[in-house]
Amino acid sequence: MHDDTTPTRAERVRLYLDTLRARMSPDEFRVLGRLLAPAVASLAAPAEDHVLDLAPEDRAHLTREVEEELLAVLSIVATGTMEHRFVDLGDGATTVLDTGAADDPEAVERMRAWAARQREVRVGAEQAPHA
Repeated sequence: MHDDTTPTRAERVRLYLDTLRARMSPDEFRVLGRLLAPAVASLAAPAEDHVLDLAPEDRAHLTREVEEELLAVLSIVATGTMEHRFVDLGDGATTVLDTGAADDPEAVERMRAWAARQREVRVGAEQAPHA
């Protein structure tokens, strides 16, 4: 049974986007909107290729705030909750964790270790000789 006073997941996303529209510059909000469609599509169908092609004039507005707010919106889309925190994973990487995980030092450390391994793999692949 659905409580009529409890906002749906879609209503939560719209509410969050409305607050971002009021807080962000129009250019940043436009870029966020352009990033959202392929990002949400990749959540729905992760095996498919979802192309993101930002115009050069949009890239200038791809700020750290836009990237973090994209993570926040995707977190609401994926979990249905607005209870999340940004967590610094080191080396410029950020993720969003639910408040329980964000308050758990061991969970945060596991995420940081995973991110460090991913960076090592990426660097190793970039340094490998190309055939």
